[in-house]
Amino acid sequence: MKIAHCAPFAPNRCGLYEAARDMSKSDVLSGHTVYFIDCGVIENGKKEPIKTGLIDDRNGFKIISVHPDLINEVDIIIMHSGLDDCWLVKNQAPILWVVHGKPLDCFRPEQNDQRSSYSLYGELSKWNKVKKMIYFWPEYRPYWNPIFPKDKHCVFNYPVIDESRFCLEGKVHALENGGKYNVLICDSARADIDMFETAISCIEVAKVFPNKFKFHFYGFDHPIKKCWNNIFDELKRVGGLGDLKPRYTQMEEIYRAIDVVFSPNRINNRVVAESLCCGTPIIQETGGNGIGDYFCNVSDVKDVIQVFKMFKDDFDKGIDKQKIVERSKVFNIKQFSEKMNKIYEEVL
Repeated sequence: MKIAHCAPFAPNRCGLYEAARDMSKSDVLSGHTVYFIDCGVIENGKKEPIKTGLIDDRNGFKIISVHPDLINEVDIIIMHSGLDDCWLVKNQAPILWVVHGKPLDCFRPEQNDQRSSYSLYGELSKWNKVKKMIYFWPEYRPYWNPIFPKDKHCVFNYPVIDESRFCLEGKVHALENGGKYNVLICDSARADIDMFETAISCIEVAKVFPNKFKFHFYGFDHPIKKCWNNIFDELKRVGGLGDLKPRYTQMEEIYRAIDVVFSPNRINNRVVAESLCCGTPIIQETGGNGIGDYFCNVSDVKDVIQVFKMFKDDFDKGIDKQKIVERSKVFNIKQFSEKMNKIYEEVL
C-alpha cells in the first residue's frame, strides 16, 4: 500500500513533526511505501513554502520530503497539517486526519480572535473524503464530540514512540550547569497549559532545597521576553537555574542526562512518553489519565514542594529505570502499526 504523510518538515521545531515521523516509520515497518510531503512550517503566523528534498536521517530511519504531485499515486492520505486543496482534489484517496492539537489549545485562541483551529477541525471532519479524525487522548473525546461526527472519531489510548530512538541506552547529553538533582522542563508553551506557574513552582522548590535541584529549560524560544527574564533571574538567584536552551534535535540525549521531567500536562503527551521510554521518571499535573511516576497540582506550590520531596527521597534510594521502560511499552510502535492497518482496511 502507498501512503502519504502530509506534515510540516520540522525536525526539532515541533512535536507534530516528530509524531508524524514516528507514524511514518510504523507504516514502513508494516511494509507500506511512504511518501512524506512537506506542508510548510508556520512561523509567526506565516506559512513557509513547501520544500522537497529535505532529509531527516536520525537513528537509521530516513525521511525525504517529496513533491506534492506524488499524492496522486497513493491509496491513503494521512493529514497531520493542512495541505493546499489544489493538491488534494487530484486524488480521491480516503483521508485520515490526525488531530495533534488539544481542544482547549484550539478553542481558546479562536475565542480570542487569533486563529480558528477548533471550528476548522469541525469543518474538515465533515468532508466526505475524510474518513476518520485520529487523536491519542481518550479523555478529550467530550471536547471533540460537539464538532466531530460520531462515526469519525478514532481514538488511540496512547501516542506512538520510536523506541529504537527513545530508549535507555545511547548517547547522553552533557549538561552545562548540572546539580545534584536535574529536572527537565521541555513542554512547548500552549494556551492550555501554564508554564508561568510551573516556573514559579521551580523557584519555590529551589528555596526549600537549597543547592539541590537544577531546573533545565529546553525548547525555550529565544530571544527571551522581559517577563520571562524576571522569572529566570530569580530562579538563578536562588540557585535553581540550570541550562536555558532553545529547541534541541536529539531530545533522547537530554532525557538520558536528567533525573526527572516536570510537565504541567495531565495527558500522556510526547514529553511524557519520550521520557518514560528513556527510563526517566516524570512529574505530571494531577487529575488526568497520565502514567507518570509522580503527580501534583502545579498551581499549588505546597503540593509541588511535597512531590519533589517524594522524588528526592526515592532518588536517594535508587530509581529502577528498567521498570520505567517496561511501563512505557504502551507506546510500542508495532502495536500501533497493527491498529493502523486495521483502520486502513476499514476505510478502503
